[in-house]
Amino acid sequence: MTLSEKQREILEYLQREHERTGVYPSIRELAQGVGLRSTNTVHYHLRQLEKLGLLRRSRTARTYELLEGGLAPVGRISRAPRRPAEPQGRSRAVRIPLLGRVAAGTPILAEQNFEGFVNLTEYFAPSGETFALRVRGDSMIEAGIFDGDVVIVRSQPTVQNGEIAVVVIDGEATVKRLYEEPDAWRLEPANAALQSIRVPKSEPAFRIAGKVVGVLRKL
Repeated sequence: MTLSEKQREILEYLQREHERTGVYPSIRELAQGVGLRSTNTVHYHLRQLEKLGLLRRSRTARTYELLEGGLAPVGRISRAPRRPAEPQGRSRAVRIPLLGRVAAGTPILAEQNFEGFVNLTEYFAPSGETFALRVRGDSMIEAGIFDGDVVIVRSQPTVQNGEIAVVVIDGEATVKRLYEEPDAWRLEPANAALQSIRVPKSEPAFRIAGKVVGVLRKL
């Protein structure tokens, strides 16, 4: 798959802003972010990337969102010279474990619930230990994470305030924006109809399983 330098920059910007804010930027914001004056030029590149199966128009039609092929950890899509292409332009598949379903509403048992594997291309696979969890519920819809989506999670014991994390409480996993308070952890849904959850820091059964670095969705 051959991408122009500007198309790589667009993919990188889309993912970086989604990781930072939880939403994808508008077309105008995207144009400013990648240094393009004309939104028509942005639309042209987005249509080309859509044809390649790397992104799709979002449900709100406000912008475009990444699909599996366009998933990459920030910094992996860059202006640097690319490694030589594999024969016939195909990248090797990287399999990461799908461990179960993650509650985006009421937590459900997820640990050790191995379902199979998710295939990512070698180039777009996040670095570090990575796993996938399936989302159930609507508590993260305003962050672009919907019921049935698969979130890609990089295993790490800490996240920055406001980042989307997978946390485990009493062996049950849930995905929320995580905020550290003086005496508690605050789990914030991305759904105005739902309330946040506070977990005391003294709770021994609480742990951070990792940071959400991507979302996969079938068309």
